[in-house]
Amino acid sequence: MPETIRLVIFDFDGVIADSEAIALEELAAEMTERGAAVSYEEARALFLGVSTARHMDYIAERTGAPCVPDFPDVWHARLYRRYRSELAAMDGIAGLLDDLEREGIACCIASGGSPQRIAFALDCLGLTDRFAGAAFSAEAVPRGKPAPDLFLHAAAEMGYAPGESVVVEDAVAGAEAAGAAGMACIGFLGGSHLEGHRDAQRRLLCEAGARTAVESHGALGALLLPATACARGPA
Repeated sequence: MPETIRLVIFDFDGVIADSEAIALEELAAEMTERGAAVSYEEARALFLGVSTARHMDYIAERTGAPCVPDFPDVWHARLYRRYRSELAAMDGIAGLLDDLEREGIACCIASGGSPQRIAFALDCLGLTDRFAGAAFSAEAVPRGKPAPDLFLHAAAEMGYAPGESVVVEDAVAGAEAAGAAGMACIGFLGGSHLEGHRDAQRRLLCEAGARTAVESHGALGALLLPATACARGPA
């Protein structure tokens, strides 16, 4: 971990929002309707943390024809209908964000989702103001996770060096991207999509470069906040 943590970069789905189960269910359904049949469990294994471009590539590979360009819009429409009534923030995230702000630690989002999807979900959660100007999409960079581009872009936009930044990720692709960016990574296992799979995902995240993995934002805060307090010394 950095001696002094100045920036925490959160993945969004499965870390701030408990949205991965919804996203994977609707992704599997839409892919199957387009001739690239995939189950929920297969979608979780194949697509957790990757960009929409990878989803479209998979459909093209499975069907032997280019994916129709309306795929993101149709999939997102399915998500938005459910987000309005089902989307919830992860337990403890609001308190953790308050604690980080109190310690003077900057926070941002770096997600494989589109800017529109991130904005819609933040609005549903009442977190739009909290991340104003600090939510970054893979669409802003040439390569999504597991390439380092998105995390490097987010840190640069926020004004911090990779060595001052910590990434919080639920996906192997994100842990790999953090390592490639020269950033410490903490795995997060609190999402409902990982029920019954937490031990296996913990192992995969650590193999991909995460320093450790936690199951709650309370446990995450215990890792992040003391490091900052120790680095700063007594008030």
